[in-house]
Amino acid sequence: MAQWRQFAIGLVAGLVSSSVAFAKGDVERGRAIAIECFACHGKDGNAPSTSNPKIGGQHERYLVLALKEYKNNGRKESLMRGAVLKMTDQEIEDVAAYYAAQKSFTEAVAKPGAAPKSPAAGGPPPGGPGPAGPGAFRVDKVERKATFVALLAQAVDANKQARPLKADACPKIDTAIAATDSDNDGLADAFDAAPNDAGEFVRDVNGDGRFEICSIQQMQAISTLGMGDGKKSTLSVDERMRRNYELGRDLDAAVIVNFLPIGNCGPDDNCMMARGKYGYMGVFDGRNHFIRNLNVSLPERGGVGLFGVLGETGVVMNLTVDNAKVEGRAGTGGVVGANMGTVYNVHSKVSIKAGLAVGGVVGGNSGLVAMCTAEGDIAAQQAAGGVVGDMTGGVYRCTSKVNVSGNRALGGLVGLSTFGMIFDSSASGAVTGTSDLGGLVGMNTDGSVNNSSSTSTVTGETNNIGGLVGFNSLSVVRNSYATGTVSGADTVGGLVGRNNGVIRRSYAAATIKGDTNTGGLVGITVDGEEKASFGSGTVADIKTLDSEKSGWAPKVNISHNMLDFYCDTNFSGAIEPAERVAQNYVWAFDKPGAPPSLRCGTKTN
Repeated sequence: MAQWRQFAIGLVAGLVSSSVAFAKGDVERGRAIAIECFACHGKDGNAPSTSNPKIGGQHERYLVLALKEYKNNGRKESLMRGAVLKMTDQEIEDVAAYYAAQKSFTEAVAKPGAAPKSPAAGGPPPGGPGPAGPGAFRVDKVERKATFVALLAQAVDANKQARPLKADACPKIDTAIAATDSDNDGLADAFDAAPNDAGEFVRDVNGDGRFEICSIQQMQAISTLGMGDGKKSTLSVDERMRRNYELGRDLDAAVIVNFLPIGNCGPDDNCMMARGKYGYMGVFDGRNHFIRNLNVSLPERGGVGLFGVLGETGVVMNLTVDNAKVEGRAGTGGVVGANMGTVYNVHSKVSIKAGLAVGGVVGGNSGLVAMCTAEGDIAAQQAAGGVVGDMTGGVYRCTSKVNVSGNRALGGLVGLSTFGMIFDSSASGAVTGTSDLGGLVGMNTDGSVNNSSSTSTVTGETNNIGGLVGFNSLSVVRNSYATGTVSGADTVGGLVGRNNGVIRRSYAAATIKGDTNTGGLVGITVDGEEKASFGSGTVADIKTLDSEKSGWAPKVNISHNMLDFYCDTNFSGAIEPAERVAQNYVWAFDKPGAPPSLRCGTKTN
């Protein structure tokens, strides 16, 4: 949301002259709706980035009228219009009520030396966020990681349950009957595993509980069976979305001009409200097959990809989507548009064009994306990343070689991370935009980056440009590095552009170009800190950094803060006895005259 102030006079005049009766906004309903706004405007309306206005405590009627101006295109800001286009008047009232009920920026920031207020005096509620210091979190990171560990374990278990498929699991397609549809269910007999049964279209040959998909037409029928004039099926969409499937062969999607995503944001096209209700809920196992030449063009829709929406119980795994072209409005990904479940061992080579929440594998992620890779090009406006666009979830052991271009909150791996966690991941390619740009993450708010790296080239026009993270707000960057080329106008850093979080045991060996507030490690630090971290031209020459100078790899195995020093090789959430060896330290100093490398997950140097 941008350019609020220039319309203030007109809106105030509207407040004075208006005699329209407004429905009262509900704060709790507004909070649920406003979740999608947190990444840019913050949970309390006090935007984490200087590029976004602070709206916490703003006049409620002002907010209502401003949102309606965007919806009606009176304010020419495409991202805001896309965010509110599907909102009802009541939902706008509710969002306005929620943000109006928050503290303004001047109220939210305590004066230096002042004691925090008690709940009775307007301070944080019991169990809520306390005084914010460098890296202070407003979510339980231990609990969050435990959730991601559990999701990965479930995906690994689902992978083990697959049974072998015989060579004849997918019969040869009889093109002579390609125009015949005996059961009138909308799927031609040539691709229908039950051509005389309108209540079935696939079969489970090997008895593993997963129906084999043998053609792109069958794949499409998960969404479209029974659709079309005069067509019908007794197998409901809900049943199809809850089934388990597996690919029996590689598929070529070129014959479908515009593929309809599996799972969607509901009849109102509002993923924010529908969540995963209309998403895919089962297990889809690609069995390491390819889907090639996918084309999805839905520029006015949210939840766009091969899978539009993946629900909380949904799993997509062992799949490569190759040479895909995807176009959407929001929540757009090469494989999944909006993910609330688990995306595991999935790879994409894509070209994507969309507005916001755009990723090479997943657009919007509140679940887990693990063991994934992406290559290609992304053109977006905001919140775009090589693997994930916008997330509150987790990313584990993913790599990206994607060129990401747009406006704000762009990253080589993740564009916008709010409460998100990134583990053992890396990015390369090019990130080009205006502000809040990072080689790995554009904006990192109440999140963490662990054991990760970037060799991306990052080019920004204005501020908050970093080799690894553009803007690190109340977040921790731990055991990570950047070695790319970074350029911008203001707050340009080899590792982080603007830091008001914590940086621990990390380094930057980037080539940096900036006009003001430029640094080898950090462009500018605001209420943040850097511990045992190094940037080019600062404490030490990165190429001569060793275990003794850094303190990152002690000669004697340590028994405290083990997750900070050792790789969690099996992602169990703990360092087990077998992992407590020097050969499993996060940092390796094994190349004389070269910077240290990461042992955990992916490696780029």
